[in-house]
Amino acid sequence: MLPVRPNILVIETGLLGELFVVTPALRAIRRAYPEGRVTALVSPGSAAILKGNPGVQRMLPLSREERRGMGALRVASWIRAQHFDAAFVFHTSFRSALTVAMSRVRIRAGLSCEGRRPLLTHAVPRDRDAYEVDEHLRVVGLLGIEPDGRELDLFLTEEERCEAEELLSRAGVEGVLVGLHPGASRDIRRWPAERFAELGLRVVSELKATPVFFFGPGEQDLAELIVKAHKANGSADPLVIFPRSVRALGALFQRMGAVVTNNTGPMHVAAAVRIPGVFIHGPTPVTRWHPPGDMYVSVHSQNIACRPCDASHCKMKSLLCMEAVTTDEVFKGLTSVLGGQTR
Repeated sequence: MLPVRPNILVIETGLLGELFVVTPALRAIRRAYPEGRVTALVSPGSAAILKGNPGVQRMLPLSREERRGMGALRVASWIRAQHFDAAFVFHTSFRSALTVAMSRVRIRAGLSCEGRRPLLTHAVPRDRDAYEVDEHLRVVGLLGIEPDGRELDLFLTEEERCEAEELLSRAGVEGVLVGLHPGASRDIRRWPAERFAELGLRVVSELKATPVFFFGPGEQDLAELIVKAHKANGSADPLVIFPRSVRALGALFQRMGAVVTNNTGPMHVAAAVRIPGVFIHGPTPVTRWHPPGDMYVSVHSQNIACRPCDASHCKMKSLLCMEAVTTDEVFKGLTSVLGGQTR
């Protein structure tokens, strides 16, 4: 169906997690066509995670504005000029499929949703209960490409690992480290900061391990809440780190015995660097986003009628699905993934 050295376009212009779950499909494409050339059209904020990925030979980071209106026409024109043999439209928007259709790429494969079926030459129906990785593997399977595992990928450099090691060494932390990431891209996905603080205190007192709190841009207030809670308990200030990039976060996560995050980008970072984790799910469907495998524990409310809702804002004007998750549940999950690491 494709030449021995195909020129392939892949499109995923979503957030970090949405691009991470495409990496197994990229690995499958490379295994099927090791001499092929893959160009990835991505969002600027997510592009860094594909740096060093052997499944991608060229990246085209485009902002949302560059992909809209006349920008979409320019993108379609550029795609047409590249003479791609096939395009995998992993991003599920109508606009993504329309842009590729306008570019006249001969083979256009993707999920059949959002009214885009007529724009694709090869499509499979979307299954909203399936793991997103499996959905993308079904898409590449339309062209006879077999899966090459379901693990996520993040290819870190030795320099990045050394930088993380030096940062932790300067901080003077030792023993078993437990990474805690209280933030999320949306408030609706945040477990209460006070409970993250309580979890950190229990890591110290019960596990005799060292909590390391990680925060993203704009989460200074959240970090201050955590530090304040530790001080109120008479505990020493916890180590707080604002990694300079998602790749720096991945390198730091690799030094952790385990991590605890919400269902957000750092969850996928932890899975991509193969570190055990406990992931707290609020409104989003657990089966769609939770990494598979025994080293990853999902914690979510069981008896909240309105979940899963997959909404960007809570229509109930409360976060019952997150409030219902107890510290005991998360702590239990953490002790299970840490195994015998703590003393």
